[in-house]
Amino acid sequence: MESVENDGSAEDNGANMEPSDKAETFNADENKTDVYGGEQKNPNYFINTHLFDYENNFYTAYTIQRDEEEEQALSPEKRLETSLFSNDPSEQDILNSYADLSLEWPNLLIHFNKDGNALAATSAQSNLFFEALFGISDLYGVKEITFLNPNGEKGIILAERSVDESVAVKEERGLTRGYYTIYDEELGKTFYLPGGELEEQVVNENDELLSFPETIEAMSSIDYADAFYSSAIVEGIEILDSSIKNSVATVQYKMDEEIVTEADRVVFENAIQLAALDFHAWEVEIMNDTLKESRTFPLIGQ
Repeated sequence: MESVENDGSAEDNGANMEPSDKAETFNADENKTDVYGGEQKNPNYFINTHLFDYENNFYTAYTIQRDEEEEQALSPEKRLETSLFSNDPSEQDILNSYADLSLEWPNLLIHFNKDGNALAATSAQSNLFFEALFGISDLYGVKEITFLNPNGEKGIILAERSVDESVAVKEERGLTRGYYTIYDEELGKTFYLPGGELEEQVVNENDELLSFPETIEAMSSIDYADAFYSSAIVEGIEILDSSIKNSVATVQYKMDEEIVTEADRVVFENAIQLAALDFHAWEVEIMNDTLKESRTFPLIGQ
């Protein structure tokens, strides 16, 4: 059973309260919980990647998608496998064609049944392959990846890279905090770029990675007027509060109903989910103070 933090006195816990005061407090708390209508989203989320070329600079963008039609919850291993296989940029589909994946939480084992030319790739493909592999794995909470050769041992050349030891996912992916949007007109779809790939703030004045509240605050604006990407927190959405505790993230906001559309809200919620995944949150609750609605999105491990 988890311990409950208590930084107050006995009076704070109601020990010395009059019965009438206790009743008023109970009713206030009861009313508070009834303020928001709650909705629990389907736990089956999938991560996809998309490559953008902007002025000869390549960026790996992400999307998060929930399978609302699938009633049965899929295992994290199955969802991770689906995402990795579907977003392998190598020409020969290296992962899907030649690998078996197993998840020993929070570590991923990739066992190849072929080596040599079967796992070859061009330099450009190699970079994209590992960006997708580490980026997607990180967003599923994977901390370490072990690559095994056909003999079941460490030591293999994969997409032009010699891998002899287990690899720390966070170190490979680099600094990540916050997500910003870019719209593909041809596909008619919004994608999300991590702040670590852009020139947006990812560390604070002490050169430490931003906290979750600091990340949400940073996502509210763009530092560069001529940026090719946008904030997912559009005009009309105002963040009231954000926090993360015991691996549960919470974001409370209000919105101007005259200018914020449902599409704006969905884009905002997707960006918040991705931001929470960078902290390996187990779930995120997004509370709309204007509509008195709360949506809970199960994330890692659920």
